[in-house]
Amino acid sequence: MVLNQVYLIPHGDEILDLPNAESRIMHDAISNLAKKDDSEVIVIISPHGLKLGKHVSVLNTESFKGYFKLKSKTLDEKYINDRALSRRIIHDCPLAEEASFVTSSGPDSVFPLDFGTLIPLQFFRQKTIVYMGQPRIWYLNSLRDFGKEISKICMDYEKKVSIVISADQAHCHFKDGPYGYAPESAKYEEIVINCIRKSNFSPLHEMSMAFVDKAKPDSYWNMIILEGIMDETGMRSVFDYHYVQVYFGMLLAHLAH
Repeated sequence: MVLNQVYLIPHGDEILDLPNAESRIMHDAISNLAKKDDSEVIVIISPHGLKLGKHVSVLNTESFKGYFKLKSKTLDEKYINDRALSRRIIHDCPLAEEASFVTSSGPDSVFPLDFGTLIPLQFFRQKTIVYMGQPRIWYLNSLRDFGKEISKICMDYEKKVSIVISADQAHCHFKDGPYGYAPESAKYEEIVINCIRKSNFSPLHEMSMAFVDKAKPDSYWNMIILEGIMDETGMRSVFDYHYVQVYFGMLLAHLAH
């Protein structure tokens, strides 16, 4: 079996509010990819989900519910957890850590979804998911191994599975933005785009903690997981679209055989 689809999708509000031409191009590019997806389960990793110190959080409640207000609309969604797949990841991946909320079963077994999950999922029809938080650890080999491990599990699963890596890029492109300006932001995104175009993520491993901290991406750790997925599946990365929304970068890519 093969992993169905793998995506790197941004989660800025603008890809749903559509305030400018760039956001509309991004919206349409994501829509064109997602509408072809015939998977039964979406595995999504969000940098704004539950963050654990040294592990990847895998939420094992029965369902998930998210509410998020945009300028143009309000997102109010409920998703079902594919608990069989969640449990396999928890059991078979050393970096995975089970997380729960309120109770393990029944109508109250519901975990709240973050906007980094809700926004990308708006483009997909699937309502059954596996929900994970992004670890911000510097054990890069462990992160890459985690990507390999979830790939194996998803490929061996009896249902068709796609993986969504939710990530915005650097957040210091504009001096009046919430994080100010840092030249490292533009450099970070230049490196990431080149990595994706060449299907070679080794330059990411040459980045220092200080450089990443100055650029302020929320994508870095998920990019290393994506590298592990590529290593295991033999898929290559395909660049789709990128633009800077005032102070932060948004980039769309997918993997192809």
